[in-house]
Amino acid sequence: METPSLDLNLLRTFLAVYRSGSFTGAARLLGLSQPTVTTQMRALERQTGRELFERLPRGVTPTPVADELAARIAAPLDDLAVVAGPTPPAGARAEPVHLAGPAEFLCTTVLPALAPLVAEGLRLRVSTGLTDPLLEELRAGRHDLVIATTRPRGRTVHAVPLADEEFVLVAAPVWAERLRGRQSQRDATAGDATAGDATAGDAATGGPGTRGAPTPGSAPPGSAAPDSAPRRSAPRGSATPGSACPEASAPGSPVPAGTSAPGSASPDACAPGTPVPAGTPAPGSAVLLDPAVLQDVPLVTYAEDLPIARRYWRHVFGRRLSRTAAVTVPDLRGVLAAVAGGAGFSVLPRYLCQDLLASGALVALLEPEDPPINTSFLVRRPGACDNPDVARVHDLLLRAAPSW
Repeated sequence: METPSLDLNLLRTFLAVYRSGSFTGAARLLGLSQPTVTTQMRALERQTGRELFERLPRGVTPTPVADELAARIAAPLDDLAVVAGPTPPAGARAEPVHLAGPAEFLCTTVLPALAPLVAEGLRLRVSTGLTDPLLEELRAGRHDLVIATTRPRGRTVHAVPLADEEFVLVAAPVWAERLRGRQSQRDATAGDATAGDATAGDAATGGPGTRGAPTPGSAPPGSAAPDSAPRRSAPRGSATPGSACPEASAPGSPVPAGTSAPGSASPDACAPGTPVPAGTPAPGSAVLLDPAVLQDVPLVTYAEDLPIARRYWRHVFGRRLSRTAAVTVPDLRGVLAAVAGGAGFSVLPRYLCQDLLASGALVALLEPEDPPINTSFLVRRPGACDNPDVARVHDLLLRAAPSW
């Protein structure tokens, strides 16, 4: 992009508009009036001979010409702003670090990690909210760092992956017990239907016992060997009585011979230490929870459109979730409290409910081999920053995140 000699003040205003996404936001950042910003952008467009922003009902969007210009001038103008800015007096306290993100993640995970820095004198100002509005405020200069639940778009911010959160289908033990009973009834009904088909087949071949009938004292075909028979190690995908409660796998996995069929009871709902009957699949085998048993169980979620639960249903069950929430709480900690109290079931991030899962106050109804995962990102405010504490917070969070 060839440009004539441009006014630095116009370029400074342009960069503020580019980063904030609106003339109003740029005016607030620069301490100017909105008409002044509009006039300056028109002057810059006349100088360049190109349109820089497309006007929208709310804000503006940069053109490719603006993207190219911003990429060329951002770093030099940021460096110049640091040099030309006021020097803080010796011994002056650093400005607070403005950090924003999801309320639950900040309160349960991030703030405890930052406690050592606060004890050393760090000043911190925390805001909570949804990712898109927080990123808009970051571009407008209201935050130094934002923890985003989606990867930010565009080249105006610097984002790095922070942590992965795994989603878990959970309920209180009282509901887990009821669901085991429902699943057992469904399995029994399915078993009766299978037995009926087998009887019809026997009749067609001369009735039961006409071929392959066991001799007295021998085990029927397909049954377990007598106790006196030598025991062999269980094949992969099987379990012996008293073994640990099996895990469930993702839908679509092959079911090894001898394992429970799709639709069998959720093995993870078993209480720790509960004996597992003979023939129950071992951990890692393909056992599916039939989501139909949850149909009449109240669903607790943080939004009416069920974003986390819908994603879980698509990823794990391969189908669309068509439900209306019984309870909506705009805070996942409230959802957790309601589910732990027995209100129904929900899908929650594992970091939020892992303590209750470990204590048995909450039960994971399913443990798929490929659970839904969401990556959060640590996003820095555009431009140079002369507050060293921002870098300290940024670096500490990246170091701490692998242990979350």
